[in-house]
Amino acid sequence: MTLLLAFLLVPLAAAIVLARGEPIRTISCLGAMGVGCVIACWSVMSLIRQRA
Repeated sequence: MTLLLAFLLVPLAAAIVLARGEPIRTISCLGAMGVGCVIACWSVMSLIRQRA
């Protein structure tokens, strides 16, 4: 549980720091991080499927 909480708080803190505390920029930064995460996960899953 602690590890999961750390994985959630680190991107949130990074988004707040990168957006300099502005709410709209924080939300858009989190959205961009989410899109990047989806693309990365999709790429890893496709590599795993190709090797299987």
